[in-house]
Amino acid sequence: MILAAVQPGYLPWVGFFNLMKQSDLFVIEDNLQYTKQDWRNRNRIRTAQGWTYLTVPVKRGPTERRINEVEIDNSRPWPRRHLNLLRQNYAKAPFWKHYAPFLEETFARRWTLLIDLDMWFIEFFRREFDIRTPCKFLSEIPVTFGRDKTLSLIELTRAVGADTFLEGSTGRAYLDPRKFEEAGLRLVFHDYECRPYRQQFEPFISHLSSIDLLLNEGPQGAELI
Repeated sequence: MILAAVQPGYLPWVGFFNLMKQSDLFVIEDNLQYTKQDWRNRNRIRTAQGWTYLTVPVKRGPTERRINEVEIDNSRPWPRRHLNLLRQNYAKAPFWKHYAPFLEETFARRWTLLIDLDMWFIEFFRREFDIRTPCKFLSEIPVTFGRDKTLSLIELTRAVGADTFLEGSTGRAYLDPRKFEEAGLRLVFHDYECRPYRQQFEPFISHLSSIDLLLNEGPQGAELI
């Protein structure tokens, strides 16, 4: 069984869902320490000038707070800004009219916890791209993540009964394949590069939010994942 484990993100990029699709179980690392200026609360969309961030403002909190504890700062009009930016840059996209009601309803809601907003979009993309890999929260699994990331992931892999851990390509910088081998487990690195698809502006830019793929290609975008 192949396991992948990733921290949740806001409007995740296509590679997030490719990793999910390639695994037999996908764990959302919801109770790890929250890091500022990261993908937990922001992502990129295409604009005529290149790209821009959509960032969800969050309330200040303790340094050690967990991802699932982070609250959104609703004193700022971020929902209106996000919807306006999406409308301005994707109004002519083939699938804008189809998904506009969902986006309008989403940004009309009052979201309190960042994790709830992130998971709302993650589940939305899973449905639209027909990804059926089961998901679990890390907080639901009886494991303890320590300072040694490699040993923590070995413990997690064993806890769910997997024999292979699928890690993003950046994991080469901090994971020790030798320790996985000694534990009788496989460590495989996920090298993914999204194939070009039609965008509203040229040239093609990779590593954007999956909303870019969906609004341009619709559910058929699943073929690129």
